[in-house]
Amino acid sequence: MNVKRLAMVSVVGLLVLVGCGGGEPAGEPDEQAPPSTAAVPPPTMPTAEAEDDEDVAPLLAWADSDVDEGKAPLTVKFIADIEGGKPPLEYRWSFGDGSPDSTEANPVHTYEKPGSYQADLEVKDALGDEDSDYLEIEVE
Repeated sequence: MNVKRLAMVSVVGLLVLVGCGGGEPAGEPDEQAPPSTAAVPPPTMPTAEAEDDEDVAPLLAWADSDVDEGKAPLTVKFIADIEGGKPPLEYRWSFGDGSPDSTEANPVHTYEKPGSYQADLEVKDALGDEDSDYLEIEVE
């Protein structure tokens, strides 16, 4: 609210108060203080970016797949099920078999040898929030 508007609101408020008697005993003169001319700092408003960051739900990640067991070679389509977070999101899948990690959200990976594997999913958002999950894969 600017100073002029604040002063006008104060004067109008005083006039209404005085017009009603102002709560002062009868017979006493009404004394009005002059409106303040001191600068009133504008209210601080969060920036659009700060508001957006406050409205972002926490990042939650779940690792899923179309299959989690089968005979070698076993091809698995991994699925990153994500809620919340602020885009862009960064993904990292580790398949547990010594092969290179993937940065795709939903990679397809083939396990060549029988064994028990743990596939790890790590997700990070633009605000630095992180979450992770994993799957157990059984290859015969």
